[in-house]
Amino acid sequence: MLAIVEFLGLVGYEVLVAYAMKAFCSMQQKRKVIYLFWALFPLALMTMFHGESIGNDTRTYTDLFDLVRNMTLAQVLSDRGFEKGYMLFTYILTRISSTRQSVLIAEGMIVYLSFARWLSKWSKAPGMVVCLIVEMLVIDGWMSVLRQALAMAVLFLAFDALVEKRLLRYCILVVLAAQFHAVSYVFLFAYPMLWWIKEPREGQLKKNWIYEKIMVAGAIGIALLLQPVLKLLLELFPKYQYYISGVYMDGQARVAIILKIIILGLMLIVPLWVSGIGNRSNQNTCDLALYRMSIANIVLLVAANQATILTRISDVFLIYAIMYSSEHVSRLQYGKNRKLLTAAILILFALYGVIATIYRTPSWQTTYPFEWWT
Repeated sequence: MLAIVEFLGLVGYEVLVAYAMKAFCSMQQKRKVIYLFWALFPLALMTMFHGESIGNDTRTYTDLFDLVRNMTLAQVLSDRGFEKGYMLFTYILTRISSTRQSVLIAEGMIVYLSFARWLSKWSKAPGMVVCLIVEMLVIDGWMSVLRQALAMAVLFLAFDALVEKRLLRYCILVVLAAQFHAVSYVFLFAYPMLWWIKEPREGQLKKNWIYEKIMVAGAIGIALLLQPVLKLLLELFPKYQYYISGVYMDGQARVAIILKIIILGLMLIVPLWVSGIGNRSNQNTCDLALYRMSIANIVLLVAANQATILTRISDVFLIYAIMYSSEHVSRLQYGKNRKLLTAAILILFALYGVIATIYRTPSWQTTYPFEWWT
């Protein structure tokens, strides 16, 4: 019961701050920065100062900090347990601070500063985005999977290069992100998804749905070939073999995945309905990137339903799916419709978060009741 109260209390805070500062609709840049501070500051504090019992992986990283503290640089770079970028990151921290908590503090600062910068640049109405990362337990993941959270911080920079079509910078940033978590390599597919698949039109308002057809074929292919592909990936990245016998492959986590597929599917349909299905003539490059990554996220979640560890891959695109739907809802021309739809989405995702918290699905979800570092 306490876990639900804490979760809904945090959701309530974010909704109230967004409503008070009118962050559910387009904001001026100065007001947006003020809103992002008050909205993200408590989330950053939770990430930086949470107890080691929060998240299954937290203690692994704090124990690693103690281990690296007694290693030389050569030993750190030759270690095969984790990606070299993260090992080097930890090594540098051990030379700056002697406390285990410093790894959480550094990660929280980097992730939320990068996320705030990204929202400030690309989101005109960041209120729903922030609320949904709480309700969809995205922030919970950032508290636990430090390597992937740091990789996401770099990928927020790579998104800029993607939309601006700076291929070299984009590739460098994705490879850099992969030095914190190898799953970041999947973001390389975002470039051909955005720039290589052209959609010839039969007239200005008619769309051929080429990308969507490719994604449907991809989903079918994944369903048929998942097991041999997963075996190949584990051979290429043997450090992830320990997932096979752990809770990350547990079928109990599929409840949350199925719910997420349904909800994200509905969120993808809403923007299409708002702007008119098939009419994408006014879609800018950022919108198109978010839209295509939203579809890719659902395809990967379908695969994750067969092997739940693949949620780590789908999570690479999750934040962009949230952003896509949130931005389009904020553009509804009729204020009453926008408010009703915003409320419906917030309630629906809060219900998802409650279910996931009650049933502990995914089964590594251990954020609430929350504990601070002592």
